[in-house]
Amino acid sequence: MNPYKDKDLRKFIESIPQEEVDRQTRLQAENNARVYKEFTDGLKIGKCFLCGGQMDSFEKERPCFHWFTYPTGIKKKHFENYLKNPIGFFQLDSYFRWLANTEKPIANINDLKDETSSTSYLETTYKFKNIEWAFSIGHTDKEGHPNAQVGSIPHYHIQMKVDDLIFLKFNDYHIPFSDGDLFTITMLDQAPDKVKLGHSYGHGIGVLEDEENLELIDDVMKITDDIENAPFNRQTLIQAPEGQTISGEIIQQAIDESKRTKKPIGKILQRLLSDAKITTILTPGDGVPKMTKRSGKK
Repeated sequence: MNPYKDKDLRKFIESIPQEEVDRQTRLQAENNARVYKEFTDGLKIGKCFLCGGQMDSFEKERPCFHWFTYPTGIKKKHFENYLKNPIGFFQLDSYFRWLANTEKPIANINDLKDETSSTSYLETTYKFKNIEWAFSIGHTDKEGHPNAQVGSIPHYHIQMKVDDLIFLKFNDYHIPFSDGDLFTITMLDQAPDKVKLGHSYGHGIGVLEDEENLELIDDVMKITDDIENAPFNRQTLIQAPEGQTISGEIIQQAIDESKRTKKPIGKILQRLLSDAKITTILTPGDGVPKMTKRSGKK
């Protein structure tokens, strides 16, 4: 059971002075930066920053997150005892996000709430090299299935593919949430306007669902010929003022500037046609993985 379910965590959050919130946020950001550097420094030399071992090897007696990168000799049976105990959902989520973004920032993570099933509390799909991981948390998983022999405690599910072949199936394991997971989930449920789950160095395509990000993304966007790996598609609809037309010279000017600067043509036309009505649409690019679904959720 969730020990925090009947506690008023919203009241607890509201009791914390703003200056303490700011201080803890700053300290967390500093810690995240330090740990992320340890992670990337280790990855460059093939070393796991968590256990200190090599990323391409494993020891049966020393389970570690890097087992999910399919090191040499790993078998499905090695996960059986490992995943019977809480391993920290939010920590594992960050680990997958960091790995995915070292290869292809943002585009390797599909965390769109709009693509999450109505029967799910959370779904996320990640890609890294030849590996795909997917999380699935049904609404009843989050609470635990009452009177069930398996899965009666709050838990989550994971699927892992290697070279497009399933290595771990969603329903192989009911991975228990840690105490910290349950505290975080309860905070997010009780005070969604007060608590926001950040993803330092681990943002996925879900950034498109936060309007505060759209202008920033649009400002830094560059065009690419590598369409298959692009994180975003940008479409621009331009309507000239009533009774006017858009000259071919201006369009050609925008095309030439786009070739030179790599800025989207639509972005350039927004500047050149200040009187026109312009609508910009940002959508996930072709390189974003499809959301992997779990069938037969309970």
